[in-house]
Amino acid sequence: MKKVIFPPLTLLLLCFTINCQNKGNINKENEAKRIPKNEFITKGKYFSYFMRLAETSDMLYLNDSSSFYLMNQSPLKVFHNYQDIYDPYHEFVPVEFDMEIGSFIPPGLNTSYYVHWLLIDSALYLSEIKFFEDPSAIFPFPNLQYSLMEELTQVKFNKEVSEKYHLPNSILSEGGLMPATWVSNVFLIKKTRVVKSREYPEESAESWIKKPCIELVFQKGKLVSMKIKEDMY
Repeated sequence: MKKVIFPPLTLLLLCFTINCQNKGNINKENEAKRIPKNEFITKGKYFSYFMRLAETSDMLYLNDSSSFYLMNQSPLKVFHNYQDIYDPYHEFVPVEFDMEIGSFIPPGLNTSYYVHWLLIDSALYLSEIKFFEDPSAIFPFPNLQYSLMEELTQVKFNKEVSEKYHLPNSILSEGGLMPATWVSNVFLIKKTRVVKSREYPEESAESWIKKPCIELVFQKGKLVSMKIKEDMY
């Protein structure tokens, strides 16, 4: 039998390749040991699709539901400076979040607020402006945040509209409801995962991930189409 003799350079490259492969396998094993069980889920295709699209902490409340829905984008996105309207009154401070998967979308960089929206009688409303700290510590006088939002959208908050419906106090603002008449767009929403609730049993991350998204189509603030996207998670 003939012996196969590798030239020194070929042998060196072969050893280097094998060594890299071994290191790669070891790194993957070490990474798997470091990542908590729930974090594996976030790397799955079902979870990543909606979460990769999601770019806002805004949330939507459907009047016939018991919880909020996550949104893939903010209805305020059409206003190019919507993220900056409170900057003159607010010094950005990084906020740490300890949240469960599916319960909230972390805010983007330098984002000081997010919005709660309401869909009722096929009409979309801005219902509340939420901050990551007490608004009284941000603004020089009460309810300035609502006036600044009206300047941005050129639409007024209306208390009469909110008085027509029996709505939870948690979604109502002191300014009333703002009809989102500027919204003509397509949105994906996904119901928030039930965690740490006294009223409902906790929902597992695996179960939440498998729930499909809902597609909403609006024209001038009115819902014209709503359908479950069975192939979108």
